[in-house]
Amino acid sequence: MSTHEDFLNRLNEAIKDGDAKQVRIAEYCDVSEQAVARWKRTGQISKENLIALSEISGYRYLWIKDGEEPKRIASVSKNRSEYMKAENTKVYYARDTEQSDDVEQLVEAIRKAHANRVLSDQAITHLTSFINALNNRR
Repeated sequence: MSTHEDFLNRLNEAIKDGDAKQVRIAEYCDVSEQAVARWKRTGQISKENLIALSEISGYRYLWIKDGEEPKRIASVSKNRSEYMKAENTKVYYARDTEQSDDVEQLVEAIRKAHANRVLSDQAITHLTSFINALNNRR
């Protein structure tokens, strides 16, 4: 059984060693940097922010929450499915769509690049226009 201290250690590892810096985690979760710092101190984090942290950090939801191996996300859709099963919910975010793994990995890579400021808002706008143009050619 996982203790609160174990959970705090996993939460802090995901925040410190994950794929995004703390400021980007805050932006992605739509919270302040102080809220993320508070999560690290207290472990008080909503399920919705925990799954969002999981997505941006690359650490599995169930590993952060319960210590269930493996640590890292191998499939975004599997991580989301595990979240929904663990929390007994059929509802996710607008981000939740039925996609192939390749498309899902592309969307997730774009999301992470944007969250980490590798892609600017303007680049996302152009990329969106490009993809929409491809779709309209059908």
